Amino acid sequence: MWIEKVACKPEQMNLFFSELKSKVAKAKAICDTCPVAKECLDFALSEDIEFGIFGGATPQERKAMA
Repeated sequence: MWIEKVACKPEQMNLFFSELKSKVAKAKAICDTCPVAKECLDFALSEDIEFGIFGGATPQERKAMA
């Protein structure tokens, strides 16, 4: 399953659920290295997840994609 291959680690989750620009940038940098970023983004879009960074996209960016 794709979730077993993510680049993000549990101890980094505060980066992915922050609105601070510096943390958002760090989270997106991790997503840039992730081998399953597309699957993560597809999951967030299909489940209409409203919070957090998934697949390198913020909630606002995902809304624009939908």
